[in-house]
Amino acid sequence: MEIAILSGLAGVLIVVHLFLPEPLRSQFVFTYGEPSVVSAWTAAILHDSVSHLASSVTWYAIVMASAYALSMTWERRRPFWFAVVGCLVLAPPMTKLVDYWLLKLQWNLVADATTARGFSGVVSAFGGLLYVSLARTATDRYGYDAGVATTGTIVLGALSALAITSAVLPPIVAPILCLIVAFAIGIGIVTNWSEIQTWRAWARSHRYELLLIGVGSAIVVVLLSQLFQVQLDETGRFVSVIAHGTGFAAGMIVTVFVFFTEYLGQRSTEKPGNRLGTSPE
Repeated sequence: MEIAILSGLAGVLIVVHLFLPEPLRSQFVFTYGEPSVVSAWTAAILHDSVSHLASSVTWYAIVMASAYALSMTWERRRPFWFAVVGCLVLAPPMTKLVDYWLLKLQWNLVADATTARGFSGVVSAFGGLLYVSLARTATDRYGYDAGVATTGTIVLGALSALAITSAVLPPIVAPILCLIVAFAIGIGIVTNWSEIQTWRAWARSHRYELLLIGVGSAIVVVLLSQLFQVQLDETGRFVSVIAHGTGFAAGMIVTVFVFFTEYLGQRSTEKPGNRLGTSPE
């Protein structure tokens, strides 16, 4: 049922693109000259080409499959679904609001007739959800240091990938970051050489969880390298880097809020005055 729900969202995007008449579709896009909260949401399910739709659906499937697999390892899975709903509800208006405020009001870079559409802002939010979920999983399973190492490695990997694939960073950044990571790994191996055999046995016993974290981290790295491309795409347009960044940040904020709320809820139930039970006679 859960997989059907997640797959159904992709099905909605496909059905809308294939069967929604063009006159109706043009009414639901976000227009910078006539912004509205309603069009900020409806524009998220619209795409202007099959390639645009395919990109959104493919990345949605990859990111959500990884995030869902991670959630299966948690003791409580309701936070995952709360975060998913939060991203769906908040990411579309947040991405359009920031886009409109910066591109139109602050920089005046778009005309009134310019439109925006696409699910990539929401996919970016799910990328933020996956990033925070990786941090939570690594921390819960292996401690605070593992969580910091996981999130830091993703950041360094994403910056290296952007330096290679995009003009956001100079190419020299990639080898420098790779050398830093290699140096850190080398120091860790040398200083803990006597424990290598123990680590191998430990890694084999935790291979499923480690595989999920490793694959999820790689997905976030590649996703970030694609979200922040500043070159023209195949249709001669710039991708909405601002919307992607806003979406990713929104997904992180929503997910952190959900996890923090869950933590507070657990703490409150652990207080002696809040426990339910029968008193001894």
